Amino acid sequence: MTAAKSHADLPEGRNYQIPNKSLNGAFGELNITKRGDKLDVVLTVLIDPSQSSGGENWQTGVAIDGSYSMRDEFGAGSGLEWTRNPSSAEIDDFHSKGYASRIERDGQHLVEFTPSGLEAMEKLGLLRRTESENKIQEIARKAIPYLADKLDEDGGTTVIYWACGAKGDEIQVAGDYTGDEAKKAEYSGPSSWGEGTYLMPAIRYFLDRFSDAKMGFYVFITDGAIDDFEEVKDFTCQLSHDLNAGKCNDVKLVLIGVGSQIDRKQLEELDDLPDERDLPVDVWDHKIAEEMRDISDIFAELVDENMILAPSGRVMDDKGGVAKEYSDGLPALIEFSLPLEAKSFSLEIAGGNVVSQSLYGG
Repeated sequence: MTAAKSHADLPEGRNYQIPNKSLNGAFGELNITKRGDKLDVVLTVLIDPSQSSGGENWQTGVAIDGSYSMRDEFGAGSGLEWTRNPSSAEIDDFHSKGYASRIERDGQHLVEFTPSGLEAMEKLGLLRRTESENKIQEIARKAIPYLADKLDEDGGTTVIYWACGAKGDEIQVAGDYTGDEAKKAEYSGPSSWGEGTYLMPAIRYFLDRFSDAKMGFYVFITDGAIDDFEEVKDFTCQLSHDLNAGKCNDVKLVLIGVGSQIDRKQLEELDDLPDERDLPVDVWDHKIAEEMRDISDIFAELVDENMILAPSGRVMDDKGGVAKEYSDGLPALIEFSLPLEAKSFSLEIAGGNVVSQSLYGG
């Protein structure tokens, strides 16, 4: 959903996640849910997991969407941009001259232009040359070294492209990168762009390859809708129950949305699946690249519920009332309720530290 400006913008009973760029730097994630005359709040304090886990027996991976619609995000487009949208009559004229054809690719209805057509439109001033920017490379060169250096037991993060091949259901393994290697690597996309966006092959690749890892942490970068979304949800439900029953080792999956065509609804639905289907373990988290403060935001949900940060603390609402008192230790995962009209709260920590946070980004 779009950014909420007050409780009136919040749907009843549905989780709303405050954009990371609006969070105090001390916090990892802030979720609020409107229930009647109150707001239920779930807050995490941002903890670097490498400091608490020591990187013991962790395996990490980054999977980058290799579907056709990602070409622009990789800077692999034509290097041309429209100066204005062509009229219907102009498009019909291009078709009649053999300059263009209508196609469907990766679930999108597109008009594909021939090289002669692109040249003609550039001469007409409808297109102009642009410098392509590889946005994926910028993200990858931050995320992969961070995981390799701080978390991975072997000091290397596995990188794959997914949604590759004719159907978009293949993966291509780029390799295992150390932090230094990842900072210099070129991320230009797969050898075969996918015509669909199927996520399950990438999930299974990591879970199968690193089935013996004490903890698996895997990041999936994508720009659009997931074609096997229902299968992913069903698999997630089973995985959640298996994790709870101790049938498999711990795992956390994170989706990072990039570009202007992100299907936010799908990302939010996966993130909120534990509430919707009453799941015992929260498997997925999601982030929007442009809303992230730093790459460490991907660890927002990776907190130990039993971790105690301070001997005591309390949460105060914006009217000075006590929303929650923690006299026996302040945990890293904090849950409390606020009045419906509340616009902010403060976390008071033993020793005199006070951290304030707006609920609506103001």
